[in-house]
Amino acid sequence: MKERESTPAVTRRQALKAGVGAAATLGVAGAGTASAQSDAYGGYLSDAEWDGTTVDASGMDEIVVDVGAGPQGLQFDPPALYVEPGTTIVWTWTGAGGSHNVVGEQGPIDSKEVSDSSLVGEAGFTYEFTPEEGEAGAHQYYCVPHKALGMKGVLVVGEDNVETELTSLGGGGDSGLNFGPAAAGAAVFSAISLVGVAAYSEVVGDSNE
Repeated sequence: MKERESTPAVTRRQALKAGVGAAATLGVAGAGTASAQSDAYGGYLSDAEWDGTTVDASGMDEIVVDVGAGPQGLQFDPPALYVEPGTTIVWTWTGAGGSHNVVGEQGPIDSKEVSDSSLVGEAGFTYEFTPEEGEAGAHQYYCVPHKALGMKGVLVVGEDNVETELTSLGGGGDSGLNFGPAAAGAAVFSAISLVGVAAYSEVVGDSNE
């Protein structure tokens, strides 16, 4: 009887080793995504509840940003917003999270201009700002009493100043999810699952040899 020809095959140990390599590679890739997200806009939103994208409000005459969003009422929603010059941004207080204000790191945003008090807790209070042609850039702003808790935002005026992926209205913001770390975790989990399957096959296979 003719001997059956052997064909090259990947051993269980090789598969196991490959799985470990995949886990390391995917983990590094996920970490890179999270790092890139943190670096956008000078890393200003790295400690904010932010999904790493910028909401696209180009072509709109007016857009609302919630002041006091999120589970604790300590977020701006959306935290990163792209508009063109001439669009009016209306920061609207939700009444959650205590008293807030909206203050630019280097101007020109400052809700104190329209308030008798520097802080407002009343739901429905609004502050409007309309950037002009000469005010293009990434304007960083924050809530004074809650800045250390990550209540910060970036108003991007002009497409040339956008540093992240653009998303449509309703596609980000209030979820509070940080998709960079989430993606990294999912990638590592998938790779670890592969390693587990390979390890199981080795144990079962060895017991049957």
